[in-house]
Amino acid sequence: MSSFQLKAQKREKLGSLEARRIKNSGRIPAVIYSKNGNINISLDKKEFEIEFFKGSVQTRMVEIDIEGKKINAITHRVELDPVSDHPVHIDLLNCDETKVIKAKAKLNFINQEKSPGIKKGGVLHIVLRKVEIICDNANNIPEKIDVDTGSLHVSSKVRASQLNLPAGVKLAKKGDFLIASIIGRGKSEEDKATAPTDAAAGATAPAAGAAAPAAGAAKTEEKKK
Repeated sequence: MSSFQLKAQKREKLGSLEARRIKNSGRIPAVIYSKNGNINISLDKKEFEIEFFKGSVQTRMVEIDIEGKKINAITHRVELDPVSDHPVHIDLLNCDETKVIKAKAKLNFINQEKSPGIKKGGVLHIVLRKVEIICDNANNIPEKIDVDTGSLHVSSKVRASQLNLPAGVKLAKKGDFLIASIIGRGKSEEDKATAPTDAAAGATAPAAGAAAPAAGAAKTEEKKK
């Protein structure tokens, strides 16, 4: 598992006005949740966003330097601005105080080009792009979990029990919940073999259309009488 470092400043004052002042100064309010008392800090906005937009910030350990004191933590939740989608508040968990660590791992859907269902017109419907996991130590946190879609047919489903998790990692949520499925109108080879050809379909069209003039001709005869 890779890690990164960030320098932080301790926040002595709290509240919306103080949070706004911090944001205007180019920093982001944050909290490190700890058993021995939460630590309110602020982080440099640009430095955090460099790591955040890589997409794996919630599965990488961060060493936070708070005025010389270093704490190993992991990002638990990032609140985003509803307009800009930039981080406006960060929740972190202190990893130095616990052996069991919760994280959110990215699901990486591989071999889509090999999927029989997708080849026949189906579409990969992704229900979850991340899953919350529990790791027995920080070194076991995976940055991503591969989901092999290469053998999926139309209407096939991938459920939680089918995920290939690394050693020392388990899902935080219980139950065999849905991860993804192949949906669409893809046809099997058997369906294609029994479907009418274009020539046959075209041959029936004139016959259906021929009935209309016949009906019209009958009306003309009635008028003549």
